[in-house]
This record gives sequence, structure tokens and C-alpha cells, in this order.
Amino acid sequence: MDLRTELLTLLERGDVDAFNEVARKRRQIVDLSGADLTAARLEGVDLSGVRLDRARLVRAHLAAADLEGASLRFANLEGADLEGANLARANLYNAYLSEARLEGACLLAADITAAVFPSDVRADELRLAVDRGTRLRHDPLVALVRRLQR
Repeated sequence: MDLRTELLTLLERGDVDAFNEVARKRRQIVDLSGADLTAARLEGVDLSGVRLDRARLVRAHLAAADLEGASLRFANLEGADLEGANLARANLYNAYLSEARLEGACLLAADITAAVFPSDVRADELRLAVDRGTRLRHDPLVALVRRLQR
């Protein structure tokens, strides 16, 4: 079994500890571009530096995940739980994060060009998060308005 298949199998099973161990031992750039990890349970996974371009991470559970320096170009993270995730220096070019939970996420020096963020994240807050490393917070007023509109 090749490395990509082995790692994808571990992620699909939600075996975060085994994934972290195998990825750390290999010490090479992991390319999981195009992977379908819809609704995967990956809390606390170490995906730092991993290529996830065009990956489907719809409703994935990535709370407290380490995605530092990961490439998520054109990735679909709609409804993903990224609460407390480390996205510092991540490439989120044209990533789709609508409805994603980003409370406490770190976006320091991330490339957010053309990325789509949830409506409860303000542009000035994103700018501070990218430029200064402030953690994102949840805007309860915007969330309330969204709930009332449904």
C-alpha cells in the first residue's frame, strides 16, 4: 500500500493518532489533493504542511487540528468545524469555508485570496487574524440573523 492510500485510510477511519505517527515518521510532504474526507472525525490531527488542494472536507471535524502551512487551494470546507485550528501560513486560495466554525482559529500569514468565509466573520477581523495573529471569534448577532432567515 502506498503512503497516500495508507494515510487516507487512517483519516477516513478517524484514526488521528495513527495518522499523526505515520506522517511524522515519513517526514516527507504528504499530498492528499482531491481527497474526499466529508464528515471525517479528525479532531487534533496534524496536517501541517499537507497538500489538500481541491479536497472535500465538507462538515469535517477539524477542531484543534494543526494545518499550519497546509495547502488548501480550492478546498471545500463548507460546514467544517475548525474551532481552535491552526491555519497559520496555510494557503486557502479560493477555499470555500461557508458555514464553517472558525472560533479561535489562527490565520496568521495565511493566504486567504478569493476564499469564501462564513457571514459571521467580519472582514476587519479576518485582516487582523492574518496580519497580527488574533484568533477569530464568533459574531453572535450575525449568527442570530442567519438563524432567523432560515
